Amino acid sequence: MREKYPLLHKIGGILLAIADRVEACARKVEAVPGKGLEIFVLLVYAAAHLGMAVVHEPFFDEAEAWQIARSVTLKTLLLETTHYEGHPPLWHLILMPFAKAGAPYELSLTLVSLAFMGTAVFLTLRYAPFPRLVRLLLPFTYFFFYQYGVISRVYCVMTLAFVLLAMAYRRRNEKPGRYAAVLVLMCVTMAYGLAFAGGLALVWLREIGKEQMSVISAEPEAGKTSGRKFKELLCRCAVDRRIWCLAALLAAALAVIWMIVPRPDTFATVSVTPETIENSFVVRLLYTFFVLPSDAALTDIYSDHIILKQAYLMPSAMFSGVLIGMLVWGVLLCCGRKRGTTLLLVLPYGLFAVFSAAVYFSLHHIGIGLLYFCFWCWATAESGEREKMATDREEPERTVRCAAILLTTLAMSVSLYWTGAACKTDIEKNYAPGRNEAAFIRERRLDRYRMMTGWMIAYDTEGNVSMTDINQCNLAVNLAPYFEHNLFFNFNGGRDEGNYVTHRHLSEEETQKQYEIWSQEETPQVLWMMPELSTVYGGKISMRDYALVYQEDVWQAWKAGATYYESDIHVRRDLLDETGLRPLYESH
Repeated sequence: MREKYPLLHKIGGILLAIADRVEACARKVEAVPGKGLEIFVLLVYAAAHLGMAVVHEPFFDEAEAWQIARSVTLKTLLLETTHYEGHPPLWHLILMPFAKAGAPYELSLTLVSLAFMGTAVFLTLRYAPFPRLVRLLLPFTYFFFYQYGVISRVYCVMTLAFVLLAMAYRRRNEKPGRYAAVLVLMCVTMAYGLAFAGGLALVWLREIGKEQMSVISAEPEAGKTSGRKFKELLCRCAVDRRIWCLAALLAAALAVIWMIVPRPDTFATVSVTPETIENSFVVRLLYTFFVLPSDAALTDIYSDHIILKQAYLMPSAMFSGVLIGMLVWGVLLCCGRKRGTTLLLVLPYGLFAVFSAAVYFSLHHIGIGLLYFCFWCWATAESGEREKMATDREEPERTVRCAAILLTTLAMSVSLYWTGAACKTDIEKNYAPGRNEAAFIRERRLDRYRMMTGWMIAYDTEGNVSMTDINQCNLAVNLAPYFEHNLFFNFNGGRDEGNYVTHRHLSEEETQKQYEIWSQEETPQVLWMMPELSTVYGGKISMRDYALVYQEDVWQAWKAGATYYESDIHVRRDLLDETGLRPLYESH
């Protein structure tokens, strides 16, 4: 082998040397006495999290959850809102006491997120069976720190749920109630939690069945028919606490499913946008199963801020992603085979991949797959090794170990770089419109005027308007938490109790009726994000009647890149003197 492929042998030697150095470094960190490093990391994590909260401007997903918690009643949330949101109500219930009590918006989001993520980090530092160096660096990787920490959403709860799941997994048979309770927590956190919990429940059920069958098979065979064995299996399962825990989990999962089943007029289920790109189910499944592991820690193949079905996935990049994903799967499967956790890896993640490809998947869901891989690595590290492999397999085993070390080192390095790049972008630029615009509106007292906001508009390939949805006033929500009342007369009728995006799609007849009502009322005096005036007012007014008085660049960070768009406010020209404003520049 050495004589035939000298270059490959040389490269292999270099890689082995790098792996050995990484292991040596990890051993040095492991040798540092006490828990000082863990305490230091926890304090740095909390300080950095709070520091980033000062500069991070909350975006739509953060504001939407807060506004739902602030605006709706408990009855409306449980019986109506969840059917349009597609999420269980847990995150809104967590925010509701703060939002309804009038607590500070940004501070409340930050402290709630830090409470969950800080707990997850503490438990990881204290209990994770990973090398100490990995435990110390993991809290600062991209999804742990920035995407699921600084950005305050339900993913912080999901992160903690996976950590708790990893802690409960080893003793699932001794304390089944605790394990099942964490699976229920995953179900009530996100729809994706249902897929993972379902897969884990099936793995556990198979394990219980095999255990009970082995007990039955060990008993004397005299007079035992297949029917009698099956009856005995049922009797044993009926008194097994684990089966009752699984039954409770099933009931909770069915309740959550009933709660989030979309209504017929839910925006996400109505085909309203012209799809210039429509990735097939096969392409989406290739992504979620093979490419996602790569995108979670190494690559950035899917980076469009739109759903996977419509995202542009470069064929060459997808091919590379599949190859890298197959390499990752190869390493994981080798480790899983040795520890007997192959099914635990493939079945739950496979259900997640199929569900994501078939139903819904967006950019920020990539980290959920990464969380499951972290859980699996934790569970695998705590699983007892199978029988020692034969001597002739020691070399392949060392190769797999080397590959695992190098892959982990590369993934951690890239992810830490993404964290730094995203934080730098967030510090230097505006992540989302809302905070600064609210200050400008309040300072200039523009909230006393009749304000109109823009809504979702889709254009065909020739640039003509092909779809409008006046209920999808997404950017109006960014401003809502900073004011006591709904600013916009065209946003859910200007109602305070409807000061969030309902995700209810209006029919064409309902839309035209609303246009007629607006056209007969006073024309707007202030515009936020340039609504399509011609569809409502015809030639009665146009953007020429308004002056641009505020504009700001927005850069929504994602890993080492960012998506750019502009935030703008227009005031009707006859009000410029009254407001003391002047056009930034003449246009239209």
